[in-house]
Amino acid sequence: MCALDTVAPLTTKVIKAHRNSPWFNENTRALKLECRKLERRWRTTKLHVFQIAWTESVNKYKKALFKARSEYYSTLIDSKNKNPRVLFRTVAKLTNGNSDQQCKIPTGISSTDFMNFFNEKIKNIRSQISASHYKPHTSLADPVSHCIQHFSNFNPVTEQEVLSLISKMKPTTCSLDPVPTKLVKSAMDVLAAPILNIINSSLLHGTVPDTLKVSVIKPLLKKSDLDPHILNNYRPISNLPFLSKILEKVVASQLQTHLTHYNLFEKFQSGFHTGHSTETALTRVVNDILISSDEGNSTVIMLLDLSAAFDTIDHSILLHRLENDVGLTGTVLAWFNSYLSNRFQYVQKCADSTPSLYTEVQYGVPQGSVLGPLLFSLYMLPLGSLIRKHNVNFHSYADDTQLYLHLNQTKFLQCCL
Repeated sequence: MCALDTVAPLTTKVIKAHRNSPWFNENTRALKLECRKLERRWRTTKLHVFQIAWTESVNKYKKALFKARSEYYSTLIDSKNKNPRVLFRTVAKLTNGNSDQQCKIPTGISSTDFMNFFNEKIKNIRSQISASHYKPHTSLADPVSHCIQHFSNFNPVTEQEVLSLISKMKPTTCSLDPVPTKLVKSAMDVLAAPILNIINSSLLHGTVPDTLKVSVIKPLLKKSDLDPHILNNYRPISNLPFLSKILEKVVASQLQTHLTHYNLFEKFQSGFHTGHSTETALTRVVNDILISSDEGNSTVIMLLDLSAAFDTIDHSILLHRLENDVGLTGTVLAWFNSYLSNRFQYVQKCADSTPSLYTEVQYGVPQGSVLGPLLFSLYMLPLGSLIRKHNVNFHSYADDTQLYLHLNQTKFLQCCL
């Protein structure tokens, strides 16, 4: 027996069960079995009549499979018509829009090349802006009024709130995480207490641990059909530690409550705002243009887009916005100051590639972070006040802004620009 164990030891082999597509039903299964049956008959007998029957059966099966797949996705889209995330994911899957672009990065472009390009791009954009345009205390874009509703202290969170938050998060793992996220989520009965302690300590003292302020930059092609050899065709996406995302979600939730309670959002900004979307932005702009057309007026519309919008944010101006326009004070403002300062990032284009050196983040908020989109919206708050002073209609979605007004009022548009 010992000799047998030595020569042919017992081994365990895991066999993964084949998972059928969600649209594969009893009808398609029966048609597939019929195809296999007729195929075996034809291969056994080589009779032409069975070959014809098999071909007809295959065509019938393909049509039924196509119909079942179409009905499945139609039902999915109808049932998720109020969930943009699921809809965009479904469309991307059907159009191959979610294909991994990392494999297209040429081997001749290193992580250091990307890091140098991203840093130089921000430097060049900011050098083209006159210094007088971004002085936080003298900018003409700053509204005169100041927020009188203050938010000075975070509320400590409970273990149940943290567990509920983590259960809803995706199990994606960053290379900065010491252990895989799936393992963390499976061991929350043990890890919940120390995670809760870290979060509440950060909220209480208004500081963010330095280890949670490091991000890995993944270069991503802006569009799949762009030339991967041109660095300008890539955008930097930040991957952050899982614990950092948990902390940001807690802060974002309390900040959202403050903004909603005191109605501090820009009402014509549809990006990163619950209940607003590209659909609501499009509906309002088209509706205004149609009303103007019904009144016999022609409309001029100008589409504005910011270059590297998230990456060019000035931290001092952002903190000024948070304090004066949003009402953040005390520990809350100190937390955001800590969040924005002493941040570092590096580029690693692929999992097996050599990473670039660490560089300090002097401007911008991380693309791919939880707080980044919300902070960008607050950074852009004075834009609405400036446009309204010139009696120009507008609507924004993230960094895209549409200015429009009657053709005979174009002088206002020119002054606004």
